[in-house]
Amino acid sequence: MTTLLPLYVYPADDPDAWAAVAENRWDVTVIVNVHNGPGRRYDPAYGYACAALAEAEVPMLGYVDVDYAGRPIDDVRTDILAWRAYPVGGVFFDQVPSDLASLRWMTHAVATVRGRIVLNPGVRPHPGYAALADLVCTYEGPWPRYRATPAEPDWPNAAHLVYDVPVADLTEATRRLYRRVAHGLVTDLAGTNPYRGLPAPLRVPAGVVA
Repeated sequence: MTTLLPLYVYPADDPDAWAAVAENRWDVTVIVNVHNGPGRRYDPAYGYACAALAEAEVPMLGYVDVDYAGRPIDDVRTDILAWRAYPVGGVFFDQVPSDLASLRWMTHAVATVRGRIVLNPGVRPHPGYAALADLVCTYEGPWPRYRATPAEPDWPNAAHLVYDVPVADLTEATRRLYRRVAHGLVTDLAGTNPYRGLPAPLRVPAGVVA
């Protein structure tokens, strides 16, 4: 079981969130996103925060946006190589295409990755994508839509990312997720960036062990 934790908040803006993950050593895989990817240059703030997570043996993945196969493949590979400046153990590809026609493009995109590969099309893609990655996020979206979606069997390596869950519904949402898949995330955060910080169950002050 893998709990994916996109932590899309600058370490200097929310140092307590980063410190809490390092200090509590939760069983999560953190997705690091400097600037829609690794950014144009090394960021010492992220370097320091990632080093602390690595010291705590927290797995990390570097974020790479493929824009539904709309980005030049060389730009994608440049991002993959740039992540080697940080102690990440693989790549989280976002805005992944889901159609058969783009499968070959995506196969080339993942070819240079060292370590784990997670794809996030946000929907169930063509079955050929399952073989390209350790995990494939076959659902990403808000809780009301997830709750209204009929449960059906999913791939063994499927993950679901569910956001905008009222705190009162977190237990129900988590149970629903793990009845459908073995991997993913349930968070109460919402808005244009529902990963800007920690989900409610993980929000503890730095220095306090959960």
